[in-house]
Amino acid sequence: MKNAFIIMRKEFARFFKDPRLVLGTLILPGLLIFFVYTLLGSVFYEKEPSYTLKIVNPSASFAALFEEQDAYTLEEAEASQVEAIKGEIKEGKTDLLIVFPENFDAILVGGAYAPPGEESSPNVEVWYDSAQMRSATAYNTVAGLLDTLEDMVSSRFDVNLSGGGDLSTKAETEASYYAMLLPFLVLTFLFSGCLGIAPESIAGEKERGTIATLLVTPIRRSELVIGKICSLSVLSALSAISSFIGTFLAMPKLMGGNIGDMFAAYTAGDYLALFAVMLSAVLLIVCIISILSAYAKSVKEATAFAMPVMIIVMLLGLSSMIFGTVKNPAAFLIPAYNCVQMMSQIFSRALSPVCLVITLASNAVYIGLLVFALTKMFKSEKCMFNN
Repeated sequence: MKNAFIIMRKEFARFFKDPRLVLGTLILPGLLIFFVYTLLGSVFYEKEPSYTLKIVNPSASFAALFEEQDAYTLEEAEASQVEAIKGEIKEGKTDLLIVFPENFDAILVGGAYAPPGEESSPNVEVWYDSAQMRSATAYNTVAGLLDTLEDMVSSRFDVNLSGGGDLSTKAETEASYYAMLLPFLVLTFLFSGCLGIAPESIAGEKERGTIATLLVTPIRRSELVIGKICSLSVLSALSAISSFIGTFLAMPKLMGGNIGDMFAAYTAGDYLALFAVMLSAVLLIVCIISILSAYAKSVKEATAFAMPVMIIVMLLGLSSMIFGTVKNPAAFLIPAYNCVQMMSQIFSRALSPVCLVITLASNAVYIGLLVFALTKMFKSEKCMFNN
């Protein structure tokens, strides 16, 4: 085993002397995840701008629809101010003007309402400026609410007017969004980090001819393989830690709060499970790329071989968006796909211990088989000297 440690030290020295490898494997994954997730959190929790609407002959039935529109301020205005308010809209001081006919609510309640287009139907005037984004946004909101009011008046029943509603909490809704998107991003960043390790370590050695020097030394090939695999495993673990730290630091922003909110949303067990899944995923990916690198003649060829695998991995990452969170334990026997679904469970706060054990155990078996196959390839002179 002494020779295996020598190989490990050699790999570590080669790795840390190359700034590109250090940057692409240990620094960029965590930074990219942190900045992307922070940006997503900023988008999700961006403070909505406030809008000012002025209303002539205010309607109580219409105002009731605005109860949940916190960003809108309704101000009463007189009919004599209409022209002045139009000027304010052009100047950007007011976002929108609504002019209801007199006794609008009484007309609706009294049954005098006629279908749109008929002379007896009440006319609601909405003045806005489409050249200004704020005014156009306000108009879209108001037009939608007026359509809702019209449907309520003309229909014979109401849906969720005084009862019913969404049973999901805000936190649960946000978690479902994270469960769909974050596994894809995590898996993509992990694959990108791994792609810079294995090809350079194996195919790069073959391309430079140094692998031949190693193979003719008294070091047994099994020790050489163990040294390579262990060093790649450690570097892969560091890459996983980088991604994990990026996710950990960005989580408060994703949750729209602070560190306290983050710990309240996810338990320590959730974070440990997330790290274990990410670690198994990165080891699985490294083993696959290592086998492709051992078969390739150069780093460029190894990278080309890895591209179809990356597409497959990305498609598997999209499965959380397409199929949602899967609960069938048998699905967690599928490599890579099980990592996606496991992360989806963690982010949606629906972690299943059984599925976690199946995922980690099955991935350990797959990693062991891939390591065994890679060892056989290192012992094959045809494979190692296919230049």
